[in-house]
Amino acid sequence: MRFAPGMSVLPALEVTDPLRPTPWGRRATDTGSRPADDAPAPRIIDLPRIADPRGNLTFIEDSHIPFGIQRVFYLYDVPGGEARGGHAHRELQQLIIATAGSFDVVVDNGRDSARYSLNRSYYGLYVPAMHWTHLENFSSGSVSLVLASLPYEEADYYRDYDEYLAARRRTHA
Repeated sequence: MRFAPGMSVLPALEVTDPLRPTPWGRRATDTGSRPADDAPAPRIIDLPRIADPRGNLTFIEDSHIPFGIQRVFYLYDVPGGEARGGHAHRELQQLIIATAGSFDVVVDNGRDSARYSLNRSYYGLYVPAMHWTHLENFSSGSVSLVLASLPYEEADYYRDYDEYLAARRRTHA
């Protein structure tokens, strides 16, 4: 890859204490790990960054994420105190990015839940299928960009948590 003068790829920050908050507002332990049942786990994906005095650039190609992109949508103008999401997907995978502002993503696998605070446009949260997800604590002016592995299909959604839990127990018992 060629870079113009004054441009550079920013190095990843090294974390020496995994429990200490990092400069971007999350702990190193928030990156996720593979659960005992060997199913894919949510995790933070560090996207490429090119620093330039004229403005920084982040890009996403198929090789950066664990799925092909079939749909892109974004959430914006979320009123204070409102939450979005509150569902799980049977097959669809997502990458959620705070392109502006900040918000929290709570991901639940039916056994454990984790909160991810997204506030940098070069970090994306990978959410595999069969994870209940909701977004909350939106800052003013925040924008959530979501890359999805499949086109919209209502039949792919679990919108009732008890139904989701029953399906999760059947498929991950």
